[in-house]
Amino acid sequence: MTAQLQVNEKRRLKRFSARLKVYSQLTDELIGYSENLHREGMMIVTKYPIQKKEELQIWFGATKSEKRLNRIFVSAYKVWESFTDNGERFYYSGLHFVPPSEETLDQIQSLLHEIMDDD
Repeated sequence: MTAQLQVNEKRRLKRFSARLKVYSQLTDELIGYSENLHREGMMIVTKYPIQKKEELQIWFGATKSEKRLNRIFVSAYKVWESFTDNGERFYYSGLHFVPPSEETLDQIQSLLHEIMDDD
């Protein structure tokens, strides 16, 4: 008889697969790519580790050439990190958004609806 491992999902919010470019608000430089997104945060993949206990000001949801109005601006803190051990090292970080404005939450929700409609 084979024992089955059961994993109970403990996350409150559903994550949506979202491969988005994530940029620094301060420099407009590409920081990395999101892997998933929800209203309160995202998982991001970067080539360099994100500093602990430092507020990260980012934007996503548009390309650099699109109007600034299409960009979603948020601040976030890293809540966890892991990294690859083989070949080129990549860092995976869970970011929790500093509570954004209602307008920003609406922008995130609209982006999530677009992602769901594409599936």
